[in-house]
Amino acid sequence: MYAVSALLDAVVESIEPNEHRRKRPRLAARDPHWYPWPNKLACTIDILLHLPRSVFSKRQLDIFLWLLMVNDVDDIPSKYAIQNQEKKLQGICGVRTLEYEGALGHRYCVNSLGDLLAQEMANPRVREHLRFYPEDNGKTVAEFYQASGWRELDDPIRLTPMARIGGQDFYLYEPCLLKDGRVCMPFEWFKRGGGLIANVWTLRAGAGGSGWIVEEYNRVEVPEDQFLVSFTLWNSTPSTGHLPPVWSILGSLLEATNVQLSPWTRTNPQHGNQWRSKAGGSRVYSFPIWLYCDDTSGNVSKKWNKHNSFLFTAAGLPRHHLHQEYNIHFLSTSNIAPLLEMLDGIVDQLEEAWAEGIWAWDCIHKEPVLIIPWVVALLGDNPMQSELSCHIGLAGKFFCRNCDVKGFDVGDIPALQSDDEATSEVGLQTGHDTTKHRSRKKLETLDEMVQRVKRFVRKGQPRQKVQTIQNLHDIFASSQIIGNQRRIKTKKTETGVKDNFLEHFLTQLSTAYLKFKTKHQQTDALESATSNLPDDVFSPVWHIWGLNPHSDTPVEILHVVLLGFVKYFWRDVVQNQIKKPSSQWEALVTRLNSVDVSGLGISKLAGETLVNYAGSLTGRDFRAVAQVAPFVLYNLVSQHCYDAWVVLSNLIPLVWQTVIPNIDEHLKQLEIAIHEFLTCTARWTPRWFNKPKFHLLLHILAHIRRFGPAVLFATEGFESYNAVIRGKSVHSNRMAPSRDIALAFAQGNRVRHLLSGGSMLLRPETLPHGPDAQKPAPDVPDKNSLIDGGKAGLRYPIGPGPLSLIARPNTITSYLGLDPKTNIPDLFPDSLRNITHHERATQPTFRKCVSTNLLNGDVCRTGFWVFANLDALNSTVTSSKIYQVVEILQHINSPNYQQSLPDALLLQSGKILEIVGPYQMPQISLLENTYTLVGLESILCTVNVQHRCASHRCEMTDATFVQQERHATSITKATVSHSNPSDLVLNTAQMRDAIHFTGLRRNISPSNIDDAIMEGAIKEIDARKSAARATSINTGAAATTRGRGTGRTTGRTKARGRVVN
Repeated sequence: MYAVSALLDAVVESIEPNEHRRKRPRLAARDPHWYPWPNKLACTIDILLHLPRSVFSKRQLDIFLWLLMVNDVDDIPSKYAIQNQEKKLQGICGVRTLEYEGALGHRYCVNSLGDLLAQEMANPRVREHLRFYPEDNGKTVAEFYQASGWRELDDPIRLTPMARIGGQDFYLYEPCLLKDGRVCMPFEWFKRGGGLIANVWTLRAGAGGSGWIVEEYNRVEVPEDQFLVSFTLWNSTPSTGHLPPVWSILGSLLEATNVQLSPWTRTNPQHGNQWRSKAGGSRVYSFPIWLYCDDTSGNVSKKWNKHNSFLFTAAGLPRHHLHQEYNIHFLSTSNIAPLLEMLDGIVDQLEEAWAEGIWAWDCIHKEPVLIIPWVVALLGDNPMQSELSCHIGLAGKFFCRNCDVKGFDVGDIPALQSDDEATSEVGLQTGHDTTKHRSRKKLETLDEMVQRVKRFVRKGQPRQKVQTIQNLHDIFASSQIIGNQRRIKTKKTETGVKDNFLEHFLTQLSTAYLKFKTKHQQTDALESATSNLPDDVFSPVWHIWGLNPHSDTPVEILHVVLLGFVKYFWRDVVQNQIKKPSSQWEALVTRLNSVDVSGLGISKLAGETLVNYAGSLTGRDFRAVAQVAPFVLYNLVSQHCYDAWVVLSNLIPLVWQTVIPNIDEHLKQLEIAIHEFLTCTARWTPRWFNKPKFHLLLHILAHIRRFGPAVLFATEGFESYNAVIRGKSVHSNRMAPSRDIALAFAQGNRVRHLLSGGSMLLRPETLPHGPDAQKPAPDVPDKNSLIDGGKAGLRYPIGPGPLSLIARPNTITSYLGLDPKTNIPDLFPDSLRNITHHERATQPTFRKCVSTNLLNGDVCRTGFWVFANLDALNSTVTSSKIYQVVEILQHINSPNYQQSLPDALLLQSGKILEIVGPYQMPQISLLENTYTLVGLESILCTVNVQHRCASHRCEMTDATFVQQERHATSITKATVSHSNPSDLVLNTAQMRDAIHFTGLRRNISPSNIDDAIMEGAIKEIDARKSAARATSINTGAAATTRGRGTGRTTGRTKARGRVVN
């Protein structure tokens, strides 16, 4: 890095000043073809400087401009001209960066949420995929908008409040007339089968026809084509002349047996839904977002420079778009402001949007729309989610943010473990306790251990938002009494509630009177400090409309499963159960090196890395371990340990399943799998239940039903975005990191939006004005192309030049995520019908391919096993579902050939047999002389198969040469030699395409978890006693040795193998 800086300094100094100025004019000629940039060079430089993962410092920019100059490129702008151009473009059509002074005294910046959402609506690459209504997809759930959470809401902010039908706008909570003469009131709009459906309450006329009574107990579904007259046209159509006035609502009946009416409070009957008047005839959409928070380092070095960052993505996007880097948006970061203080600024923007909405240009309907953003859930790792939900954290006695389950009492904790400490019964049985005791505590009795573990493996009462707020108010009230710190601490411990935003003010109050001695002085000081506090001292999370931070912080599967159970178990295997050096250690390394990973979508495993560096692995490594563990751990670990691994490998694909065909059946299977996993873990050792993540898994069932498949609220995409944030931090001057990083992301958003084909918003405050100060005179190439977006603002399309840069896939489209969709080949057998007899007789017709990409993105090679569906092509073909790829064929000069796509695949049929041990996975075999030719569209996915090494006792008898620096060496390493290679099992632990393994996994009969807990607890107590006896014996032997004087030295010297004269 220092060498590069020195080189840059030398190069910059070598540039002659006169030549420097001559080649870098401040302003170049403007070319309308490249609007809003002045010319092609300015456009391409701007793009280059704001690619997400290709960040340029000012010094690097200077050397780049020098490179252009010495190659005689004309009209090179100066560095300052580039910066001025960026500032100008950002002011005209970019995302604004807003500066805040937080309630805790820190300054930070937040990019405008309204501007970002407005860009998404005007972006044709995003808008076509957005969903604004929940969908009824039957039992099938693949997206958030198909889950129950959105439809269970009764909230005008979080539900899209209107539907446009036949030119009329039908709003929620407004009376309307149906075509069959009934009068109803919609309270929810949703989609089913591509059409809109309304859930409505029936209305009946009150006595004397003076108004309407809303029958909230009578709910009916009405399709959109049955609506006739809306609220605004009620008085202008003869169809409603004989009906009571639409603006008169007498009240509502919640039950059919009720006699007394409940007052109507949802709207003002005179004006209807509040969003009707705010929209002024425009469409109104609900815009759900996933809000994510995490901390990352702003340094490349190991020195930690903590930056709290907020990101979001649109929850209305389909899953395959949701976590793409292109669709992840930066809001704020700071290395000084706490996350809840930063959240306060974001909530301010949300509250403004809830009050008035956000005006945006809808590029699909070509009209202004009003959008209402709302937060679906708060995502992050467990410490972040605990802080966001005002929870005391995983180390607390009440360690669960979702329920009130109780763990250890503080005085009874035998050992506090971190996530980096792997423990099992092995350590105790050998007399070596692997935990790090802070102090000697009371040991649990057998009954206490059993009762604690039984509580641990069951859900407690759900935490209630109202109760948590009340607890926080009680804590704040207690802080206004002198000397109440111990009571406050006890309150936090006994409720599991802790508001880090409130903690700042509690500290102010508790220290305000410490320097005073008399009671009167202390009271005056405390009252003075209390009067200086802001009006609201509680976390801004309670101001997020409709959000319950206890139930809306879903279990994050990356940190709970891969960086939780898999990490714990793997480190225990390596550190406790298999000791280095040993033959078992070598066997594990060799098995990992030799395991077949085809179909898993991962690289060949490096056994030495996975074993030798088990303490430094990442989520990607543990993802690989989880899918192959049953095939490499047999006969190397205890049976109870192996059983837990097998059950965990069966559980993980269910958790990662992306499409759920039947939500009820899936959750039932998942519940049984979780139950069996906890049962096997308890039977192994209850020591694992010191770790709260084993309990958190119980709540994932409710979260999947509420939010959809768990991968939707996984954070891998956000975690990888930390590298982008770090890059912006590294290439800033570190003087104002929150502002500089926010501005860098705002510039990137502008480039992304414009190159995606979005129109520019010409802000009034940035437009030059003509003689009439009331009429802006925009400086655009063609004023006839201006788009009057009404309240969405004046807009203008970008020139054709910038769009030509991304017309075809290239380096820039790859960096920005603008690559086109995968081409779909011509369907088989149509792709082969034009082969003439002359072609077959006179020239090569086909060529064999080594590999191809399937339509789901899997890489398929010859020899791979696949799932295929042949029934749609030929009902007479026997479909055995599983096949092995024999050949991948291309018809030379066919349309598919021109696109590097295959025309057909030759498959050999396979057969799925019974479940076999010890893997508890189905055996498979090939059917002889059974082949079929299919098209790429028939292949569902690749699958992973493994040899039954455990049954055949495969040994490490073969050796292979080691590759170093891409060259073969004379060094060899052992590999597994398979006996009877055709005896295979289907790896149902595969995480990719888990939906296709439904029905192929082992059916689990739930075990009695109470018996398993008792068995594990007894074994734990026995191991503890054995460890105590071993320690006592060792202590006694040491004391005897010390009593012998010179014998201690002699014994130690002999042990080292030294000669004593």
